[in-house]
Amino acid sequence: MFLKIFVLVTVIIKCVATQQPVIGGLFYSDDEDLQMALTVSAKMSNFTTSIRTVSKRGEMIEISNHICSLVEEGIFAIIEGLGGKATELVQSLCDILEIPLLVLEDNDYFARTWSLVNLFPSPVAFNMALENLILMKNWRNFTILYVKGHSLAKVHSLMKMGYPTDKFTVTIRELNGTDYRDTLISCRKSGQVNFVVDCPSSNLEQILQQAQQVGLMADEHSYIFVSPDLFTINLDRYRYGGVNMTGFRLIDLSKNEFLWDYVTNYNAESGFNVEPYELKAKTILIRDAILILSDALSKLNQNNLFPRLESQSLSCEKYDSWQFGSTLINFMKTNKIEGVTRTLIFDGFGQRNDVIMDILELTPAGNQTIGNWSSEGLILDRPFVPAAEIVEETIMRNKTFKILISTTAPYGYIKDSDKRLEGNDRYEGFTIDLIEKLSEMLGFNYEFEIENDYGTIDAVTHKWTGMVLKLREEKADFAICDFTITAERQSGIDFSTPFMTLGIGILYKQPSKQPPEMFSFMAVFSKEVWYYMMLVQAGLGVIMIFVGRISHKEWQNPVPCIEQPEELSNQFSFANSVWLIIGSVMQQGTEIAPIALAPRIITSVWWFFTMVMVASYVGTLVAFLTVEKNVLPFTTVEELHAHKSISYGCKSKGSTKQFFQTSSNPMYQDMYAKMKAKNWLVSDNNIGVELAENSTYAFFMESTSIEYYKERHCDLLQVGGLLDSKSYGIGMKKGSKYKKHIDDALLQLKERGEIQKLKDIWWKEKHDGGKCGTKRDEDPKQLGMKNMLGAFVVLGVGSLIGVFVSTLDMLWGVFKRSVKYNTTFKYELIEELKFALTFNGDIKPVKRPTKENDGSFEALAELEAKDEIKSLHSIKSGRSTDTHRTHHSHGSKHSSGGLSVAFARRREYT
Repeated sequence: MFLKIFVLVTVIIKCVATQQPVIGGLFYSDDEDLQMALTVSAKMSNFTTSIRTVSKRGEMIEISNHICSLVEEGIFAIIEGLGGKATELVQSLCDILEIPLLVLEDNDYFARTWSLVNLFPSPVAFNMALENLILMKNWRNFTILYVKGHSLAKVHSLMKMGYPTDKFTVTIRELNGTDYRDTLISCRKSGQVNFVVDCPSSNLEQILQQAQQVGLMADEHSYIFVSPDLFTINLDRYRYGGVNMTGFRLIDLSKNEFLWDYVTNYNAESGFNVEPYELKAKTILIRDAILILSDALSKLNQNNLFPRLESQSLSCEKYDSWQFGSTLINFMKTNKIEGVTRTLIFDGFGQRNDVIMDILELTPAGNQTIGNWSSEGLILDRPFVPAAEIVEETIMRNKTFKILISTTAPYGYIKDSDKRLEGNDRYEGFTIDLIEKLSEMLGFNYEFEIENDYGTIDAVTHKWTGMVLKLREEKADFAICDFTITAERQSGIDFSTPFMTLGIGILYKQPSKQPPEMFSFMAVFSKEVWYYMMLVQAGLGVIMIFVGRISHKEWQNPVPCIEQPEELSNQFSFANSVWLIIGSVMQQGTEIAPIALAPRIITSVWWFFTMVMVASYVGTLVAFLTVEKNVLPFTTVEELHAHKSISYGCKSKGSTKQFFQTSSNPMYQDMYAKMKAKNWLVSDNNIGVELAENSTYAFFMESTSIEYYKERHCDLLQVGGLLDSKSYGIGMKKGSKYKKHIDDALLQLKERGEIQKLKDIWWKEKHDGGKCGTKRDEDPKQLGMKNMLGAFVVLGVGSLIGVFVSTLDMLWGVFKRSVKYNTTFKYELIEELKFALTFNGDIKPVKRPTKENDGSFEALAELEAKDEIKSLHSIKSGRSTDTHRTHHSHGSKHSSGGLSVAFARRREYT
């Protein structure tokens, strides 16, 4: 045995590799950063790379072909960055070929039988770190958010925290599809504030943006992100919202020569200019994979017990295997070196359980390291402080800004007071309160200056005026009022994100009441209902006739004193059917009463239908006959333009006038020309409102201002829709460094509903707001098909049931006659339908059994023939011939063929 080992060792020692080792790489084609990272890292360690790219996810055949082509080149190992089921396929092939496999991320399908080295921290490490963090934060209830299809292995122990004791409440929510906002809104409504987010790094930005959009980024919210790539993305937009974000980082930025060398070479080779903290975890782990492979090869080659390792060209078809593969991968699992992500040490299954990770938090001052975690536990460099208590300096904190305002209600007022007021205390209004909110969030001071000229550019001198001029000349820092964002103003200054959206509307006085019209009683139902009512009555009349004709019991003896009549009569003629229907609608009834089951069903359903329709009509009729309606002289801007006796106008300065002046619509241009020529323009909103209230004057103004004046002038209203759409924003000089901070703060205020609360206060409460109350629509509502559809459905279903029952009744009668007269069912059915569908006549001959006189065929045939003649005669004459029936002679002789013909003729309906 010892001799065999010695021979094997001697053979291995003689194998000397003269060429550089080849490392295989397997990535998706869009992972260009990983391909570049492998090329740079291999070059740093004197390796040669052979990279294969997979076109898209799920291409298993393509992956298999790539592996087979790589092993034919004689590679030493494969570094794989695919993940998912692709890793499972790669591992199985590498296991057969005994090629070392190094993977860069945790895999959901990992089994202990796999033979690989995983550079990514194991789920065991993440579970321990997350549990320590939650206990440190003292979370008693939290929600786990995970992306559909993503494994919950890294948060498995957190789910167990919810059920052994009642100390923790754990909720699990899946983020499905491409839009997570519905799930996040549900979390907000249920009052959840603490979240553990486990998702791929590619989903981080989407989750953060949508959480901010639904209002889950406020002071009360806290997050722990499992992905170590959280702090590689730009989180500036979330820094000042007060939200607490905690995450992990695998690298130590303070003293890491491996990292700095790697980043320098990476930037030089790729032409990029990335900072160390911007590198994704997989990009860094590629360098660690090369380091551990290089160290293992070096130690094995320097060890006297082993020869220098040589590569070997393998074939997938021959099921070859590399003789040194198992030795190399086992050495890597048991080796321990220092890498970019600190100490690289693995357990017997190739997993990194013993790992060190930094714990980072997002604060207003940026990303801060608060401690680190290792297998020994969580160590904090500073006490944990909730985000709401962090008072880091911001770019606007403790600075004083001059802010321009206007005294346009309700955006700014000069405060009424019996005391002398100074400074900012002199003013109040919506924009005053909005600036106060922003100053509390961003920590700045301010002083107001009144400027009622918002600013325009002179067409001749091209010089600005008003607020725009002062902002451009830096005589003021911000301007906030009903400052409309226009293309002209944006050419001179910058605006913040809009804090209010609006459009141009028409303000006009309430019209005088008009008495109801002559035929207003017809307006109870819509035209559609009336049309369907008439159609239903005509259709139901036809149905009643058909059902009455095929229902056996509806054919009655017209002369009750005759026991066996020659013919029967039916009450359901078209006139009688229509009369029954109309009588029911008018609630008068008729002398016509159905006898058979089917007509009674249909009649009952019709009575129910008429009861509903009449009750609905009568209940609404009073309102249409008594309520006086507001009749507007115009309802659209087109009608206003065509009206001859109504004047109209807008403010002589501002975006509303500019809208008409610069519009490409000929109608708006004509309206502006008329306003200017007839001096209908006004200098102030209050003047326009007064004209609209006391004369036939329509005033064009912005919809938010219309809402304000409607709350205080109860006889004014908005006519028609909006002519355009625009927004108000905070003005500032071009390229202001404060714009981003103002935008973020405004966005947070909108998400929390703070801006809407301020609007409700200044529009509906303060300064006589809300005195008009809620204006209700006094016009009675017309009943349309959407209101009455149920009654029509009930009528339709009842009619179908009646037709079905009458059809069964007809089929039963046809069957009895076929047996009685010894004919076929088909023949009797055809004859019955022929008679019923002719809709002609309400007299039906009786099919009576033949009488036995002398028992001969001739006698029977003669009797049937004579009965036929008498029946025809009675139908034509309209009276019974029963009194003459017994006087006919039966002496005629007929053959058997004549007998059949006579019987057949006797059963025809005429």
